[in-house]
Amino acid sequence: MLAAAGLCVAALAFAAPARAQIFTGRIDVTVEDQAGAPRPGVAVELGGAETRAQTTDATGRAHFVDLPSGTYSVKLTLAGFAPHTSSRVEVEGGASTALDIRLQPTGAAEAADAEIVSPMVDARRSTTTTNISLAELQELPLPRDVWAALPMAPTVYVDRVNVGGSESGHQLNFNAKGALSTDNAWTVDGVPVTDVGEAVEPRPELSTGASPFYYDVDTVHELAVRTGGADVRSPASGAVVNVVLRRGENLPHATTRFFYADQRLQTTNISSDLQATLGAGSAAGNRTDKYQEYGFDLGGPLLKDSVWIWGSMAKTTINLLTLGGAADDTSLSNLALKVEGRWKPGVSGAFTFYDSDKTEDGRGAGPARPAETTWHQTGPSTLYKGAGNFARTRLFATVRGAFVDAGIQLVPVGGAARDYYIDDAGVAHGTYFQYQTTRPQHYYAGDASYFAGPHDVSFGGAWRSMSADTLQTWPASHLVASWAGYPALLVQVSRDYHAVTSARYLDAYVADTLSFGRITLTAGLRVDRQSSSLGAASVPGVANFESVLPAVSAAPIDDVFTWTNLTPRVSATYALDASRKTIVRGSYAVFASQMPGSLAEFASPIQYAFAYYNAVDRNGDGSAQANEVQIAQGLQGFTGFDPKNPSRATSVNQTDPSAAAPITHEIAVGADREIARGFGVSATFTYRRMQDLLWTPLVGVTRADYQQTSTLTGTAAEVGAFSVPLYALRPAAVPAGAGKVATNRPGYHQQYVGFEASATRRLASRWMARVGFSTNNWREHFDDPAASILDPTPAPAASTAWPFAGPQVSGGPVVRLTGDGAPPATFMTAPGYQFAASGLYQARWGIDVAASLVSREGYAEPFFESDVQTGDPLGRKSVLIAKHADDFRLPAVTTFDLRLGKTFTFAITKLAVDFDVFNLFNSATVLARQLDARLTGPTGFDQVLEVMNPRIARIGVRFAF
Repeated sequence: MLAAAGLCVAALAFAAPARAQIFTGRIDVTVEDQAGAPRPGVAVELGGAETRAQTTDATGRAHFVDLPSGTYSVKLTLAGFAPHTSSRVEVEGGASTALDIRLQPTGAAEAADAEIVSPMVDARRSTTTTNISLAELQELPLPRDVWAALPMAPTVYVDRVNVGGSESGHQLNFNAKGALSTDNAWTVDGVPVTDVGEAVEPRPELSTGASPFYYDVDTVHELAVRTGGADVRSPASGAVVNVVLRRGENLPHATTRFFYADQRLQTTNISSDLQATLGAGSAAGNRTDKYQEYGFDLGGPLLKDSVWIWGSMAKTTINLLTLGGAADDTSLSNLALKVEGRWKPGVSGAFTFYDSDKTEDGRGAGPARPAETTWHQTGPSTLYKGAGNFARTRLFATVRGAFVDAGIQLVPVGGAARDYYIDDAGVAHGTYFQYQTTRPQHYYAGDASYFAGPHDVSFGGAWRSMSADTLQTWPASHLVASWAGYPALLVQVSRDYHAVTSARYLDAYVADTLSFGRITLTAGLRVDRQSSSLGAASVPGVANFESVLPAVSAAPIDDVFTWTNLTPRVSATYALDASRKTIVRGSYAVFASQMPGSLAEFASPIQYAFAYYNAVDRNGDGSAQANEVQIAQGLQGFTGFDPKNPSRATSVNQTDPSAAAPITHEIAVGADREIARGFGVSATFTYRRMQDLLWTPLVGVTRADYQQTSTLTGTAAEVGAFSVPLYALRPAAVPAGAGKVATNRPGYHQQYVGFEASATRRLASRWMARVGFSTNNWREHFDDPAASILDPTPAPAASTAWPFAGPQVSGGPVVRLTGDGAPPATFMTAPGYQFAASGLYQARWGIDVAASLVSREGYAEPFFESDVQTGDPLGRKSVLIAKHADDFRLPAVTTFDLRLGKTFTFAITKLAVDFDVFNLFNSATVLARQLDARLTGPTGFDQVLEVMNPRIARIGVRFAF
């Protein structure tokens, strides 16, 4: 009967949250006497990285929470009973290690447990979390960055393919379970550091859900990737990546390493057939010119059992060659320091310093971005964090504070004195725009747990602020020419952009976990208040076009957007056996999206302002001069300003006062089974409904204001014949300045349905393994097309110019456009399947053999034609010429990597020599094509723009004691 009830509860999705935070673990002790009765008053002493003491309550329970991952000892003493010691108790981040101990009477020998490990099945865990250990990061043939490890979490997919470090100088865009990219989050030792500076409208050239840091893998003790669940501490529905840093211990330890790869260790994977389609200059394909990394870390006690210190330094060089031979050279530097101290049992503190600096020459390089149009990037980011822990018999509290000093600068290699233009093949020339931003963050938080018998009550809150000062400037004349059948040009007159914004995030939560018998129930409630404000800013007018785009200033506006949300979370688990090695679980959670930090810039009179004119290049330099612009033909389109009142001091945009946070409802059901010690399997089915998403339609415009003006017809490779109806906005319906309104999208929702399964075998008896598989189906639904579709003209994806555009097929895939400001861009759609497997075998004589495999469905190829004239007064459009965005897909992507290693042991020291081979089978999978049917030439329509990097070997040497 209980089993049936448990299964029903799981089916109704009342899931089981673990109260432990994702970056720390816990030990739960239950003590009985020899007759099986609970024993109150037992002294429980915790030793190791933390020293604490508790006394069991009336139910025989004691709890140690917020413990850093590591190994601890637990000793129990009570008058009349023999002592009991568990000398090695392993704790894993986000998990609960249970100690069920039966004391023997005095006279019996002192009992001892050899080793207690964190269970593979945790009835208290509420989240779907993948914990990636230090051993996996170091012993598997992985590129040396944390983004390369993200696909080990079954439902996380990334936009690029990293072969032996080919993408380790770039942050990969990633998604999981239909969450908005702005809901992704990064934390370092539990402190949120996510760059949430993105605004409401998509700008593919900027990172969203990004980290301000590039992480040195050898500073990471554990990587925890959370993709769902009902933990009330989770603020939003996106993937949360927590980086747990290493720390000092009583036993001094140190490591140093050196890794190297270059052209001599690399093959060529471009076939003669592929070379024929690529054209001259691309014979070698995408390649790694040089990869080099060196660094060290050192930790130990400053005062044994009281004060510990750990620090590290690393330097990485990544030099790449793109398909056209353009260079992209990156240098990463990392410094870290962690000091922890214990004042007395139950009172401890810590300070963390983490610094990451990146310089890159050639950011954005590719077939359509030659060297002069790339960026030189700089931008160190630094974290300062302090924390204090306070433990009492029934109460444990933690306070944390942090400051993140972050920002980047992108300077065009071509300088500011040359003009930027794009030819008929879509290739950029001359230079590019300059971009710089500073984004400091402050964070303060407190969490506590109170224990009362079977109840575990958690509560806490946090305050976070982030400001952003962003400046984008255009080069030379500020005239960006796009060839439109040269010498005809379409000229974009571009005004500089400046925005100053600030955001505030305040949250509080409370939850109670109740355990009885085989059932664990949790109910929690979270409240979030988020706001975004606008600061003062100004930009100059465009020379020779001051009457069109004059100087403008923005005045401060407080709380342009304010969201307040109450979100409930409930969960339950039921153990099918007395040993609790098999559980069924379910959860229901409501998530409110995280407010983009720069959302308030939408209300500024300074927008990304462009005026479009026809022009003819009379002097043959490829670019446009003011005297070549055909002003008399009038505006061909505009955005971001009011042509009838270009000097207006207020924004052309409006904000809906009732606009609220997008909401995600999640139901998850699953089962976990510990097959053997350290070996477990898990399966989860997840359903999500995303509603009230933000969008920015034109002010006062409805679907009825668009009229069909013509039909785009033609024949294109891959697509064949196409006929697409084109629509234009009635001139009389154009709002002042083409202003938009930020509101929630009516008659529209998105749906995610997915299944994931995994098997994990921890390192023991000389081998470890991990296998993960997922299916993903992320779709959009237009419940009321008249309300949710503005312009019926189909587009490949939403863009900066047309944020309300897209394929607009009800039941079609959600398409996310990513890129670095120019082709090749990636149209990310949820892969129908993704599979990842890795493993290590430690053979005799110190020889290691390890392998890693990742395979997923290729992303969509939504073929389109750009700069289509529809008669719309707002300008030309990109029109989808395929019937559906995912009718065509890139080839499936599979990477297989192998390591052979040899470890030499000398007393307390070890020397490891690694030989890694990436892309073992030398695949030349096409990763990007030109999807724009308007473009011609070697980078024109259907031409290959990127292929997977060829097989490359990496040599590594690691020394540790």
